[in-house]
Amino acid sequence: MMNEKNQIKSRNNITRAWEASTGRERRSEQRTPEQFQSFRVMAKYLKLYCQYSSLSSFKYLADPQKTWFERSLWIAIHCVTIASLIFMVYVSYQEFYTSPILTSMDTDSYRTTDLLFPAIAICSVNRISKQSATKLANSIFNANITDQSVTEILDLVKQLGNIYASEFTMDEDRNVEIDRLLTTYFEGPYDITGIMKDLSPQCATMLLKCKLHGTDRNCTTLFEFRKTQDGFCCTFNYLRESDDIPVMKPEFMKPPLKEHNVSDLGIERGLTVVMEPFLDDYFYPILPVKGWKVTVFDPRDYPDVTSGGVTEVLALPQSETYIDVTGASFYSTKIIERFHVSKRNCIFAEEQRTTYSGTPYTYSDCIVDCKSHDVLSLCGCRPFFYPRRGEKEYSWRICTNADLDCLAKYKTKWWTVLPHEDNAAISNKDWALHCQNCYPACQDTSYDILSSKSYMTPGTFKTDLMWNLNVTDEGVLHVFFSKYGSIRLKQDVTSYWYELLSDIGGICGVFIGFSLISVVEMLYFLALVLRDLLFKESIMRKDDGDHEEKDDGDHDNEKIQSIHDQTVTTIYWGELLPRSWRSARYGRFIDNTTRY
Repeated sequence: MMNEKNQIKSRNNITRAWEASTGRERRSEQRTPEQFQSFRVMAKYLKLYCQYSSLSSFKYLADPQKTWFERSLWIAIHCVTIASLIFMVYVSYQEFYTSPILTSMDTDSYRTTDLLFPAIAICSVNRISKQSATKLANSIFNANITDQSVTEILDLVKQLGNIYASEFTMDEDRNVEIDRLLTTYFEGPYDITGIMKDLSPQCATMLLKCKLHGTDRNCTTLFEFRKTQDGFCCTFNYLRESDDIPVMKPEFMKPPLKEHNVSDLGIERGLTVVMEPFLDDYFYPILPVKGWKVTVFDPRDYPDVTSGGVTEVLALPQSETYIDVTGASFYSTKIIERFHVSKRNCIFAEEQRTTYSGTPYTYSDCIVDCKSHDVLSLCGCRPFFYPRRGEKEYSWRICTNADLDCLAKYKTKWWTVLPHEDNAAISNKDWALHCQNCYPACQDTSYDILSSKSYMTPGTFKTDLMWNLNVTDEGVLHVFFSKYGSIRLKQDVTSYWYELLSDIGGICGVFIGFSLISVVEMLYFLALVLRDLLFKESIMRKDDGDHEEKDDGDHDNEKIQSIHDQTVTTIYWGELLPRSWRSARYGRFIDNTTRY
């Protein structure tokens, strides 16, 4: 009985000691700083996440059967893997961010018949007609304003060819003399544009016969006498507005020209022109040969060589010149319109961006306006062969021979144009024209050519084109398309959002087997952590308030807390009966009970 009594007493002592220690732990836990409590909560759920996450390798970090060395090794492996993953994702995103737009081939079989026929400019190499120059010299001589002879005046008139862009020849004495002579003859400032137009070879006499799409056409209805960088030339399918418009209003503008498309393929279905060279009329050639300079360009652009959209071919007398044209179209998707112009490097027509003159934006016009403004700022005038559109430009003074000293000085600068592109490769950037605001159009068409020639024997021809025509020095030009399919380029974003997501997801999957389910799991465990943190914080605030209001409530709280924290053990039915009942039932310890 003493042994049993000692055992019961010892068990009661252990119970009281356990209850006391539990109460102290509870009290110390309640008085533990909030940061430590938060750390314990996060550590608990981090362990749970590692054990039950779909990322199978994380379970090795919380496996209790693993040694500390194995856990440390797995931690190191995961650190290296996750660091590599972050680096690869960063590189992938940076590549997308720095180069968000890509130009690729949309198709190489785009229908050629959907393209516009290119604009054609036919310019005689001879820029001043001898017959027209002689007529002007005779008029000046008959005005009795100079003692010079007709031959001397004609030699001065020849100096007018120096104001072409390809020339800009510096001859100070002669240039000043012809300028003074014309000023005296016209009794003041003179129209140099009108003079150069009258001196140029005329289309009506130079173009003998024309065919378009296999049908004979009147050349005067197909060609216009328009400005190009080589002066006034015969232009076909040039769809820009007139060259000289005082005010950009509808009443000053001509009806839009009829545009010509590529109707069919082959030489007979293109444009064919028979040309007269007038070799005896040569007075001021801009090249050391005789013939015609044929310029192929976009119908909506001014034909300026420095803009990059112009191709030139030389056609010779007594020869047939074949120009096989290949078109390449370019378009941009609407999604890139949200990018800045410096990122997409092009301008949409819907943006209604205009040049200085107020006309609809084209890349060629932007370059020309940039050059014109630079010429105006340096020399105080504008070359006659540039179109004037708008009241402001129409009032600018046109360059004459008196300005050739300045024009010749900066000639090389205007032939080196640096638009928005990176110009790091240019050694002498100061001696170049910077046009930083000039960008290509987001929808454009460029034309490449392949030219060939065949020589004709002088004599009478009996062909459909030259029936009963006695060929002496004439030349024939054929412009046509021979390929049905053309290249079509597309400018689009490098990756759409779902492609970028797929790229990053593939990288994460390779490194740690990451998926969208992993994201859901992270959010779920994060919600659990936040819930416990917020719940414990509210409990601690309540306990602190109770402690300040009533200090003697600590004992009751500890007692209640110890009761709640007691360990539940198995209870036998015999232990629920009183001691006397147990003794009477089993007949044991009666004497001892009586003795007590």
